[in-house]
Amino acid sequence: MDQRISFVTLAVADLARSRRFYVDGLGWRAELDVPGEVLMFRVGERLIFSLWDAAAFEGEVGPLRRGEGLAPITLAHNVARAQEVDSTLDLARAAGAPDVSAAQQRDWGGYTGYFADPDGFRWEIALSPGPIGQMVLPPASRDEVRTSEHGRPVGPAVGDWTPPPRPEPARIVGHWCTLEPLTPEHAAELAPEIAGPGHEGDFTYLGEEHIDDIDAYVAGRLAKDTVEVLVRDGDGIACGVVALMRIDLDHGVVEIGNVVLGPRLQRTTASTEAMSLLARHVFDLGYRRLEWKCDSLNEPSRRAAERLGFTHEGTFRRHVVTKGRSRDTAWFAMTLEDWPIVRAAHEAWLDPANFVDGVQQQRLSDVLARG
Repeated sequence: MDQRISFVTLAVADLARSRRFYVDGLGWRAELDVPGEVLMFRVGERLIFSLWDAAAFEGEVGPLRRGEGLAPITLAHNVARAQEVDSTLDLARAAGAPDVSAAQQRDWGGYTGYFADPDGFRWEIALSPGPIGQMVLPPASRDEVRTSEHGRPVGPAVGDWTPPPRPEPARIVGHWCTLEPLTPEHAAELAPEIAGPGHEGDFTYLGEEHIDDIDAYVAGRLAKDTVEVLVRDGDGIACGVVALMRIDLDHGVVEIGNVVLGPRLQRTTASTEAMSLLARHVFDLGYRRLEWKCDSLNEPSRRAAERLGFTHEGTFRRHVVTKGRSRDTAWFAMTLEDWPIVRAAHEAWLDPANFVDGVQQQRLSDVLARG
């Protein structure tokens, strides 16, 4: 058993009250939020702090300590394979753990068992197939890691790799928005949505302070070595632009960036679908990795990346200087292996049947968490 903790879980009496405290009060961002069941926060690169409804905790772990009983806390050690769950529990038993429970298949899809340390604190040994369970695993735990002829771990071979073409999209029509290549003729349409007074706040984390000359702005974007995409909302109004940038054909990597959305698109189903359609476009072309980067202080962008299914991979400190300020850059990505689950979740959430009188019936974060 290697020396690491994947989860710290507390059993709480009132999960809604805990949510108000941590999310509304302290301003923490939930990695997973299932009302009445569980609340999870990323508190380290590979560490999750989890709040579990006490009744559900007792149902799996056992009676809480009210006099005699279990302390309302568990520590989790996640592994990559079911046999590792069993072998680690056997190791704990051989080490003298006073209480070891056999591993079980859980209704949420995992395979877990528990052992107690000499003071009775419970460790959960878990195979968690969902995105969060995979997030906490160290890279060397992946099945694809191999040993070189020199006895060192190396990544998997990539057979018959063919670099993909540039991601130049034609017109893409979704349920809630339409994407099309940006052209100089779109400048006049975009002007009332993203240019002039009233939009200054939208450019806090971008290179510009605001847009005065929309023609020059569009021409400048088109002059770069990027793929520039216009976003129309469900009414056909041109109200946003986004770039596919840092295009690396040799390695199959591309980044979504320089996102400028007018008020009509911000925090809408159409904006979510626009990013989903771009992801589908690049992965269908054969790209291996889609990136999302933002100022580490740009909370709306961070939340959008996580909500869409990107994984936070770390922060580059003192990465760039922008507008005379030092910027730390948060890096997010999803890979070709992540995409099937993410795509299925996007399609389920974007289905018009998920919206009744304009109100979502299930949240995208919850659909993603179920895998």
